[in-house]
Amino acid sequence: MTAGPTWSHRSFVEDAPSDWSTSYSQFLARASAHSSRTLQLYQEVLVCVSQGRLTATVFEEYYPRFIKENGSAYTERLTALGAEFLNRLAQLNSSGPAIRDEVESEIPAPIFEPGNPSRWFEQYAEYAGQLNARAVKAYRRQLDRVALGEVTPEDVQQKVVGQMSNQLPEQMQRVSQLYFAVIDQLNEIRARYEEKYFLGVLALARRREEDISITLPLSGPQGGIAFASFNVTNTTSAKTPIHYVVTEIRRADGVGAAFAPAIAVRPEILELAPGEEQTISLSLQLATEQYERDAPYIGFFYVTGDGDLRVEMRLRIVATEAVENAA
Repeated sequence: MTAGPTWSHRSFVEDAPSDWSTSYSQFLARASAHSSRTLQLYQEVLVCVSQGRLTATVFEEYYPRFIKENGSAYTERLTALGAEFLNRLAQLNSSGPAIRDEVESEIPAPIFEPGNPSRWFEQYAEYAGQLNARAVKAYRRQLDRVALGEVTPEDVQQKVVGQMSNQLPEQMQRVSQLYFAVIDQLNEIRARYEEKYFLGVLALARRREEDISITLPLSGPQGGIAFASFNVTNTTSAKTPIHYVVTEIRRADGVGAAFAPAIAVRPEILELAPGEEQTISLSLQLATEQYERDAPYIGFFYVTGDGDLRVEMRLRIVATEAVENAA
C-alpha cells in the first residue's frame, strides 16, 4: 500500500521573505507545482478507469471512506492554521505605532490544543480583550499627560505622525506577508489532501491487480498469433450485455514502454441470459517489433456485465521462437 504524503507545518515567520513581491512569487511557484502534481495524479486515475482497472464511479465510492479516515485531521489542521493566523494578526494590530512605547508587559497568546479547539476560541476572545484594554490604557495615558500639561497636543500629534511615517510601511509589509502566508498554507493543505486522495484511489487499482488470482497464458511463435479461451457465466438474475476491456501490455520486468495489444475477442457482441454460459476466445498478434522472444509480458483483461458480473484475469504473454527459425 502506498503511503500518503507526510504533513509538515511551516510557521508564518519561518523563512519569511523580506518583501511582499517575493512572498507572492513564492506563493505562485508553490501553487503551480501543487496543481501540476494534482493534474498528473488525476490523469493517472483516468488512465486506470479507461483501462478498466477502476470503475467509473470510483471517486464517489472512495470519497466517503477518505473523509472518514482523514476528515478529522483535515479539520484539525485548518483550525490550527486559523488559530495561528488570528494570533499573529492580533499581535500585529496590538503593536501599532501609537502604543508601542506605552506597553508595560507582553500578553501571552493562548496555546492552541487540537484536542479542545473550542476552548482556544474562548481563550482567544479573552486575549483579544486584554490586547484591546492595553491599547485603551496606553491611549488614556497619553491623554492624561496632555491633561497634566506634561506634553502638548501638538507634541503627541507630532510623535504619532512621526511613528506612523516610520513604522507604518513596516506594519503593512508584515500584514501583507501574513496574508500571503495563510493563503499559501491553505493551498498547501488542500494540495496535500488532494494528493493523498488520488494516491488512495490509485492504490485501489494496484490492490485490485494484486488480488487477481486468474492468469490466462497466451503463447505463440514470434510474429504469429497466440490463442486462448475461457468460459464466463451470468450469475445474476437478469439478462446482461457483456463488455471487454484490455489494458496496455508491458514486459514483466518493467523494461521498455507499455503498448496497446493487437487483440481480437470473439464473440465481439455478447448478451447472456441468467445462468447462461458462453466461451470467449482471444487471439493476440505477437508482432516481432513489440514482443521479444521468450520474454514474459503482462497485461489485464476484464469481462464485465450488469450487477456483480465481473471476471478479472492477468494475461501472461510469451512469444516463442518463430516456426521458420525452429525448422
